[in-house]
Amino acid sequence: MEHRAEPSRAHDLPRVLALLHDAELPEHGVADLFRNFFVVQDDATVVAAAGLEVLGEDGLLRSVVVDPAFRGQGLGGLLVGAALDLARQQELRAVYLLTTTARAFFVKHGFASCSREEAPPAVRESWEFREGCPTTSAFLKRAL
Repeated sequence: MEHRAEPSRAHDLPRVLALLHDAELPEHGVADLFRNFFVVQDDATVVAAAGLEVLGEDGLLRSVVVDPAFRGQGLGGLLVGAALDLARQQELRAVYLLTTTARAFFVKHGFASCSREEAPPAVRESWEFREGCPTTSAFLKRAL
């Protein structure tokens, strides 16, 4: 079965929250941002998700999660691509992210490490930057 990233729908939210919970990723703010989320389904079940939080002229890639049974199939890359396409459509300057475990994955998808001091003010004020991720998290950027 060929998978594709598609815009999330309201009824996908409980499954996405469950995936985030199981992966020990923050669920904070996901419901409020859900209109900017993408999902991948397998047999009508959401198996992967990612979102884009628009913060002024920049974006923050949020909540990239893939069910462990579906990892290694390129689903994360599909979702990152969909979120970047949305960022381009909204004419954002760059997309940032924080990660504690997946730095190499995001570098493979065109993100580069940068210092937290380089974060634009709107990104610095986001919940994820201030509280959601530890200060030891890798901070990455992809210019658009």
